Amino acid sequence: MYLIFRNIIHLTISFFCFLSLSFPQIYASADPYYLLTMDKSLVDGDAHAQTTIMRPFYVDNGQPWSAWFRSEHYLNDNAPNQENMDVRYFGKGYTMFHSLHISFYSDFLAFSFEPFILQGENKAVKIYDRPGSFAVLNDVPKNIGTNFTEAGLRDAQIYLHFKGFGLGISNAGMWWGPGLQGTLSMTNNTIGFPHYMIGTIREIRWKNIGIMGRYTFAEIARKPYVDPTYFTSLNGMISFYVNPVISIGFSRNYLTGGVDVGIPWTAKKAALIVFESFLIENNLDNPYTIGGHDPFDQTLSGYFSMWFPDSKLKLYIELGFNDNRQNFWDFVVQPDHAMATIIGFQHYKFLGNKNLIFGFEYANLINSRMQVFRGFPPWYNRSHYDHFSYEGRRWGAHSGSDSDDLLIFFGWMGNRWTVIPMWNYERHGITTYRPNEIKSELRLDIRYKISNQIQLGVYYEWQYEAHLGFPKDHYFINEITGERRTNTVILRYEYAFKN
Repeated sequence: MYLIFRNIIHLTISFFCFLSLSFPQIYASADPYYLLTMDKSLVDGDAHAQTTIMRPFYVDNGQPWSAWFRSEHYLNDNAPNQENMDVRYFGKGYTMFHSLHISFYSDFLAFSFEPFILQGENKAVKIYDRPGSFAVLNDVPKNIGTNFTEAGLRDAQIYLHFKGFGLGISNAGMWWGPGLQGTLSMTNNTIGFPHYMIGTIREIRWKNIGIMGRYTFAEIARKPYVDPTYFTSLNGMISFYVNPVISIGFSRNYLTGGVDVGIPWTAKKAALIVFESFLIENNLDNPYTIGGHDPFDQTLSGYFSMWFPDSKLKLYIELGFNDNRQNFWDFVVQPDHAMATIIGFQHYKFLGNKNLIFGFEYANLINSRMQVFRGFPPWYNRSHYDHFSYEGRRWGAHSGSDSDDLLIFFGWMGNRWTVIPMWNYERHGITTYRPNEIKSELRLDIRYKISNQIQLGVYYEWQYEAHLGFPKDHYFINEITGERRTNTVILRYEYAFKN
């Protein structure tokens, strides 16, 4: 059956490569690969552009269909370590990915689906054994030492809606937050998991105000002898299209079940928990708590972004917490307890040139400074929830627990050519181990737009890592072990079908 399904996917993709189905794109995916292009459309005054904080979303541009074909080829000489790549896992050696995305949007129905094929060599590499939440970082290989082929549907979803508000089912990757490199609550760093959604599938505009909101519910795991594990999320955002453009939003997420809490944990209880109080004193009577505390995992983040249309500047910040507060005064006294942050900016008219872009982003998930006198839960650190991961990779910020992540980039975004060099510096286990792991990357992202239909891309990354596996190095006398160097090349071809 698997071979039959794989051949059907092959034939479907090949068939549509020779047909012209559709029109300008009506769907924006969670993939941050397209984020700079979409944001530049907003600052350039595109009538259909909107804030890109909550993705995916549909665009009501008067066209019912859109479709595009993508082919990617990966050459990698060491362990896997690409972030925000959803199903596109590739290990050492050569890997190729082909997909065809089709989207439809009408007055009452919207859907999309993307059949794909992924084939790779996945040669053997050295594996570093890490404890706890550090075991689900992106360099952990899958099916090591064996060729693999995967085929299926990604970004598959269907919604019934009225004027952009509706309900449906989906397995699409999601992205909630203003960051380019990552967010605290949800990214496409892992495979999208099947879920139900009620809310907006596009931004709903009223005059100069835009509104988006989503409630998401999923059963993501079943384990013997315990209740299923559920994911529940509530997101909301409002944007004011004035000068500057201002967006304010929040994301509250819960992982529940999967552990004994003294009472049967049902889907109904999991579906409603996202509405409980953030203050422990208000949860004392809940039967699944002890003194208002529970073994579940939650994150709550708020974000704020500003666009300055004249200077083409975007500023943003995301603040997140993964622990309840005893009461309001507890929050006033120690507002940074169990807090993580992401700050950044993107300047699309750097030095007065409309084609120059300069950007910065810094994510801080370092363990709480309050740890010297109060307990704290590190971000993404619940073993019974596989440390906030699905299919071996984390859907939150990819750098993970007790980490930080710095990104700086500067380049050219013209009508045809995009050339953006980037530098990324990442640390893991900053307060947990000495020395902590480090990772430094130099990237070069080149794209060429042949026409409105065809775009080519070349991506190169050189990566250096040290102290992998947290060895007890005396680094102050240059004793450095756990080193690894990796070179990665990605070749991309995209074709957008037209009428």
